Amino acid sequence: MNIITFIIFGLIASMTFGVFFALIFISGMKGSFLRVAVSIIISLFLGFGLVFCIVKQNEHEVKKWNKGICTECGTEWHLQSATKYNSIGTTYYYVCDNGHTLKTESLFQQK
Repeated sequence: MNIITFIIFGLIASMTFGVFFALIFISGMKGSFLRVAVSIIISLFLGFGLVFCIVKQNEHEVKKWNKGICTECGTEWHLQSATKYNSIGTTYYYVCDNGHTLKTESLFQQK
């Protein structure tokens, strides 16, 4: 993900997710300037933190996928099954020819 995309998604997450929690946090504070400053800092921190965590999780899954090759034996991964959880997401299970299992939250394209 390039820096421009990261900034755009970070700002969107800050304006939605971050502002909600920032408003909860500053509800009892006095002083309008302090409230605005603290809410902006909290919302940006939460928004960009959320996007950063999503990017890092995606990078970790791509590293585990290893271009479709099992890191233990060198054979290709094959999609075995998928489990869908209620409103949480889907978990995909891949197995190689030697029986090693890979569990991811991303559906990767196979060759």
